[in-house]
Amino acid sequence: MTIKIHKALCLSILMFLAGCNGDIFVDDYLPGGYNEITLSEIDNSKEINFKSDNWGLIYIACQTIDSYTTNAYTIDGKPTNLPFEKKELGTVHYTSDYIDVQVEKKSDNTLKVILNENLLNRDEEMLITVGNEFKEENIKLLLSPTQKYRIDSVVYDWDKFETHEGSLKEMEYLTVNNQQSSLPLTITFFPFKKSAREINFHDSTTLWEEEVYSRLLGTPLPEITIPDVVDAKPVLHDTKVAFGIRDQHLSTNLDKELAVDVTIDGFSRRKVIVYNKLIWYSVPYKIYLSNPKTGKELIFTGKLYSEEPIDYLILKQVVDEN
Repeated sequence: MTIKIHKALCLSILMFLAGCNGDIFVDDYLPGGYNEITLSEIDNSKEINFKSDNWGLIYIACQTIDSYTTNAYTIDGKPTNLPFEKKELGTVHYTSDYIDVQVEKKSDNTLKVILNENLLNRDEEMLITVGNEFKEENIKLLLSPTQKYRIDSVVYDWDKFETHEGSLKEMEYLTVNNQQSSLPLTITFFPFKKSAREINFHDSTTLWEEEVYSRLLGTPLPEITIPDVVDAKPVLHDTKVAFGIRDQHLSTNLDKELAVDVTIDGFSRRKVIVYNKLIWYSVPYKIYLSNPKTGKELIFTGKLYSEEPIDYLILKQVVDEN
């Protein structure tokens, strides 16, 4: 008799709790979880349907990105904060340097995700956490790479173009000891064997990171036309370099097989130094980029430097006996 009374009492208590807090016994809002969702540039929007409305939007984050911003808005567009409680509607805009995703809770049973941009050169995983006080679920999104930026125009500030001719760059040296002979000694040098035109992009406002440019512009990086110097003036011909690589080397028209004989007199010791004579310039630039898909625009500014060998000089220095 005591056991039957105890069971009846427990059943009465459970029925009372069910009447006071129906949320405990409602259907699971996401039974069995949710399969991974892939978003791409072509298929950039998906809806996630829930079995019930007893859930809220708690958290949004990409797995490998540390620096990002989440801006939350009510259904009327007013700023608010995560989490969205049950029945609370709104939109969250997730952005980082390379990711742009919107998550919209515009009904009690639906969540819409929109991929605006993924500039990473790989798929990126995003987690959306939903739930209530009893249960949380993670919905996985796989964000495929989207269209890169393109270079619209390159503008040089010709009023600030600076050039100089005559500086020397040491290419090689050799110490020749002919002190034990009365006869002259001849050695052949190739002054242009290692010669190359050196290009340098410099941006004083930030650290140059080539990965940043490959993410924005893709690989291979696009080329831009850079000026040559003709009669001490800048001229745009067909010389091109990749934009995004800070230091680059270009071939020259100089004869790398040019041989120059240098003679060292008998009973002497000399240091032979081979120089390249350079023409140098610098010019500020602005490079305008846009994304055809999103309409976003970027501007890169900096200064372009060029050092180009145009001649050679060979010196024979007396070496101190000490």
